[in-house]
Amino acid sequence: MEHEFLGGNLALDFTNTVHDHGADNPGDDLDSAAEWVEWAAQAKLLSSSEARELRRSVDESHFRRALKLRELLYALFSAAADGKRLEPVSLREFQALYRDTLRQQELRLAGTHYQLAWPATMDPLDRVLHEIVRAAGDLLTSDAFTRVRQCSGESCSWLFVDTSRNGMRRWCDMKACGNRDKVRRFRRKAEVSG
Repeated sequence: MEHEFLGGNLALDFTNTVHDHGADNPGDDLDSAAEWVEWAAQAKLLSSSEARELRRSVDESHFRRALKLRELLYALFSAAADGKRLEPVSLREFQALYRDTLRQQELRLAGTHYQLAWPATMDPLDRVLHEIVRAAGDLLTSDAFTRVRQCSGESCSWLFVDTSRNGMRRWCDMKACGNRDKVRRFRRKAEVSG
């Protein structure tokens, strides 16, 4: 499966692996641990050799943690998209994950400066989870946080950072949800006038 990365932030792209969040039967792109590994590979969080190895022997506990993280991130960022304050319980839960992520990083010399890096011995799937948490923390603490939006598409719950000049973007992707909405409005208008 080819995954889409339209959110403008890795954490939002991860939450967007669920379609029509909150529906009775939402679509889920990550229906197996192997599919999560595939998503991480397409997000360039795993090398091709890591992904190949993990597809054969992925640990289900990492997958369950990933799904739990996805729900937490959706709760945080969908509240932000609705202009609501973040739930203190969810924020505390995320903060504990974020602290753990920061503790895992090491400073490494990179030319004339230092950069934060993951230990070479870190489990690749732990690294994937930490990268997603770090991306979420970066978004929560940036000006872009106020520009998190939720798609207005009829059956779309995807989240994205609105980078439009006027801050009024309505759809995750104009070619998909935007066009579908225009077609629906055109048909309704034709039915009313016909």
